Amino acid sequence: MKKVCQLWRNHHRLALSALVLFLVFSLPIRGQAATLLRRGSTGESVAYLQKCLSQAGFDPGPADGIFGSRTEAALRRFQAYAGIGVDGICGNQTWQAIDRILGVSRGSGPLRGKVIVIDPGHGGSDPGAISYWGDREKDFNLSIAYRVRRFLEESGAMVVMTRYGDYAPGSDWGVWVDELVARASIANSRNADIFVSIHGNAYPKDPQVSGVMGFYRTGSAASMRLAQAIAGRTSSASNLRLIDVQPGPYYVLNHTSMPAALIEVGFLTNYDDVKLLRQSWFQDQAARGIAQGIMEFLGR
Repeated sequence: MKKVCQLWRNHHRLALSALVLFLVFSLPIRGQAATLLRRGSTGESVAYLQKCLSQAGFDPGPADGIFGSRTEAALRRFQAYAGIGVDGICGNQTWQAIDRILGVSRGSGPLRGKVIVIDPGHGGSDPGAISYWGDREKDFNLSIAYRVRRFLEESGAMVVMTRYGDYAPGSDWGVWVDELVARASIANSRNADIFVSIHGNAYPKDPQVSGVMGFYRTGSAASMRLAQAIAGRTSSASNLRLIDVQPGPYYVLNHTSMPAALIEVGFLTNYDDVKLLRQSWFQDQAARGIAQGIMEFLGR
């Protein structure tokens, strides 16, 4: 009996040792993907951040692995340039911006030199339209926006998104700001060439209504041409009917300083549209249409 107990204890110790070794070797790898760095941090992750900032054109001083005042100042300048919250702390959002901007800086294509702001509508506590089957507009908007970003960056554009996750733009700035003001501010502060807001539509009075709609800044011929190009291309790429392109009384269209358009992809009150919006291939097609419309407007 004692031998059995001893064997069991030995087996238990071996299993526990294996688990500890697994955690030791696996956790640092996972943590490295989104290391949170701030003033006072040290180590290889800080040195890597300093190298990235230097490559992006923001001098943090020597890559010595010490997060001091010079590195913080460089990081704040980078965050302002990237159109994200300026707090001097390098978290997940900043790492994403570094990956995006360094990737674009090494690329080339017909849109190289163009700054395009993509605005996934709603986010955070604001779900947007909700389908009868529980689908949330904000989720479709963000998924399509990421795909648009990919297509545009493959063509060389610098793409800034007003949100990169499920939160309200501006909610990570450290001070309260209206999310609509934040969306427009991100575009204006970057002196963007184009602003495009992505949404889904809804019309509860008639669930049969389906299709694509485009909106533009009132009185802006350039915005009208942008909305027409995007809506037309999105309709063709997605095989959804083009309903109309018209001026829109939307804050993000009327408080941005560059050509601005808002595209509504499908209706969350139409079951067939919702079924399509759930499909990855359809989101790709719709995003490709939006990107093609932007390139058509720019003559590329």
